[in-house]
Amino acid sequence: MTEFKEWLIHDSEEFQFVLYFGLLATLLVIESVFHYRKIGRGKRWITNFLLTILAIVSMSIIPITFISSAFFAEQNDWGLFNLFEFNWILLGLLTLLLRGFISFLTHFLAHKIPLFWRVHRVHHLDTEMDVTTTVRFHPFEFVINSIIGIPIVLVFGFPVWGLMLYELFDIVITLLSHSNISFNRKVERIIRYVFVTPDLHRIHHSSYQPETDSNFSAVFPIWDVLFGTFKTKTRTEPKEMELGLEEVQDDRVDKVGWLLKSPFLKDIKNE
Repeated sequence: MTEFKEWLIHDSEEFQFVLYFGLLATLLVIESVFHYRKIGRGKRWITNFLLTILAIVSMSIIPITFISSAFFAEQNDWGLFNLFEFNWILLGLLTLLLRGFISFLTHFLAHKIPLFWRVHRVHHLDTEMDVTTTVRFHPFEFVINSIIGIPIVLVFGFPVWGLMLYELFDIVITLLSHSNISFNRKVERIIRYVFVTPDLHRIHHSSYQPETDSNFSAVFPIWDVLFGTFKTKTRTEPKEMELGLEEVQDDRVDKVGWLLKSPFLKDIKNE
């Protein structure tokens, strides 16, 4: 186990890139053959890939990250997990679940705090959902996530290896959950209580606000279950469900320049 922890800490970052782009390419092929909904690509794909590149650049230049904060906490004996001895299995499980809570909390607050929502809605302005939607974010999104999440990382003192392990889960589940596929219904009804599924997350991308404000978890839906935001039923049939935001359903959602300035617009419906 020690070797695996060391690999997670020192060498897994390169593997994350291979995993992300490898799975992205695989799901693009699968979607083209076994797509759940018929959707457009073209300019929409270009927009999503450009925003993905900007997101990766944004993440790489933020000076303080969850990982660097965990290193700092470990070196200075900060946080609950650095003050007490924990069995490595229990420590790993707690880290995965609580890191999942950070994702749930930041996502929930991004929908509830107007300033944060202005930034986060770039992700929701996509009028379709496929694997290219996964990292369709405004660059400022990651600043907001850091502001909310880093203090929690310091309070708990998560082990670095546990956070890196979560990143692997996050890459796989978020790519899958945004993909334009659907699992076997019987299988999905079981899996959706353990991991976020495409059918579950598609509800979150509905343009109908009571559905948009549900299913905030990124990897483990347990937090939605516990906080009462878990939703499996929709107002309309999932294949026909309108995605995106009701106020903007035109070609502006595929214009990178407009999306980048949209957080600063008073009224996105008319500007």
